[in-house]
Amino acid sequence: MATIALLALWPWPHPVLGAYFPSYNIEETWHSPLMQPWDPMRAMEGSIMVTWSPGWNPWCAVDRYELQVRRPRGPPMRFADMESLRYRETDTDEQEVETWPGDGEWGVWQTTYVGVGRAYMLWVPKQTAHAAQFRVRACGSSERMGSATGCSPWSPVQTAYTMLSAAQDKVNFMVRGMGMNAPDYVHIEVNRHVVYRRRDETGLVLAVFRRMDFSLQWLRTYDTHRNRTEALQMAEHIRFYNASYFIVVASSIAWEWQAPRTLVQTMEFCGAYHFGQWAYTFAEQVHYRSNTSDLQQTASQEQFGHPYAFIGIPGIGTAMGFESLMYNTGHYLARSVKPQQAIIRGVAYYDYVARLYRLQDVTATKATFFAKGQPPLPETFHNPVPSRKSPTLDFFTLASMAPAYVPYIGTLREHITKLLEANGTVMPYNLAFYLQTDAKVRKVDPRPKSWWVTELERLWGGHSMRFWHHNATILNHGLQFEERSCPSFVKHSHLFADPMSCGHLFQDCCDRVDVPDFPLTECGVGVSPTLCRSAEILQDDCPGPFELINRTSYVKWPCAFRVIDWRS
Repeated sequence: MATIALLALWPWPHPVLGAYFPSYNIEETWHSPLMQPWDPMRAMEGSIMVTWSPGWNPWCAVDRYELQVRRPRGPPMRFADMESLRYRETDTDEQEVETWPGDGEWGVWQTTYVGVGRAYMLWVPKQTAHAAQFRVRACGSSERMGSATGCSPWSPVQTAYTMLSAAQDKVNFMVRGMGMNAPDYVHIEVNRHVVYRRRDETGLVLAVFRRMDFSLQWLRTYDTHRNRTEALQMAEHIRFYNASYFIVVASSIAWEWQAPRTLVQTMEFCGAYHFGQWAYTFAEQVHYRSNTSDLQQTASQEQFGHPYAFIGIPGIGTAMGFESLMYNTGHYLARSVKPQQAIIRGVAYYDYVARLYRLQDVTATKATFFAKGQPPLPETFHNPVPSRKSPTLDFFTLASMAPAYVPYIGTLREHITKLLEANGTVMPYNLAFYLQTDAKVRKVDPRPKSWWVTELERLWGGHSMRFWHHNATILNHGLQFEERSCPSFVKHSHLFADPMSCGHLFQDCCDRVDVPDFPLTECGVGVSPTLCRSAEILQDDCPGPFELINRTSYVKWPCAFRVIDWRS
């Protein structure tokens, strides 16, 4: 009995009786150490500090701790192919799994520390966004026998990473598109750096950013409004990129007329929705049938040049991107009224495990007519018809038979022909101002001649020559129509004016474009609001088509702009 009691207290299994006492195996009595909860304050630019709780065994003391580390396996771009893009970024079910992207996507465990301490500092190169997983175990020894025992199981895996700077960890961005009736600068800004800011091009501006480091890979403007070949080239260039890139598109002046189905399908592949509707309406004429969106009526077909902005990811699917589409109406003579542009703002935060940027807190302006099929209410900026003149609803007619509303285009460009005739500036309508009584008695305007000026003449540099309608005598020696500045341009040539075709300082179109005290041709106000003499051009340098198409001539940094510099 004494021998059996002594064997029962023996800390290791006896070669003969150990099989009868399996509950006294020391390896089964270990309480493995636990990694301390991860705190970002312990992460620095070039180091990761990890700590863990003590290991414990009732039969022996801790002899050492073994810490192992592993990194994600393969290049960062592999993670983009593993993600499901159905919900704009990743599958929500996958995000709930803490072990994503899976144990097989990490490298081999490597032992980096063996010792009795319970804190370890892993030093890594700076500016590498180093993500790592840690696990630790305790190994013991017996003071009675003087030999090492087994080790505890490995602790649960702890994921940690080095920290980038605040300007690299979360990146602010803004995209603004403008239209023909809402002229302004097309603006693409990332991390407070202006990538593109111009107002002298027509079509769609395409900017491609790599999600790994937010570097600019491609920047070019395609005249999709007048050149179908360029629209096809835009679709071809977008197809070179996969889900590892952000696709950014902004409109400049006009873009709808020559956008073919190929470009529509490419944009929808990247997450667009309204782009396809408007391209079909204006270019291919394959219409959607809708009782609410008014795609067959004047709201979309009378005027082109809708302000448009878009951010998406190749492969994300139709309508899963972020899209902004605004009304193509505007009125610029009122200085206090600012036309609406398409604006997208948001934040891209860096995922240290997948080593990619993801979109967050994205807001996109969108007119209610395009978002909900709800036309603007009467007596508003885009529908200034008085409420009393609005037709009552007729529930016995088809909704698709009557337009939802008629767009209000209040620009001088739209109404200049009517103003020329209504203000009497061309023969034979330039008669004198006069007053007519109820008895048909006509009197010359008793006001001073300096007040004999119409609203158009105020914009066009002075009085018109006025004749008395009875005997054709001249009552006011003003300017004849041919003596005015740029008469042919104001009357009809402005319809074909373009910043690229009007020559240096627009002298091929009109020598008084955007000069002081001449509002008729002023930037943003006149008959060609996109002709701006003081327009600045800010655009980052990017490669030509050769670097994009010919993959053999690989350029690591094709453009000047990037957020993270991996060269370190």
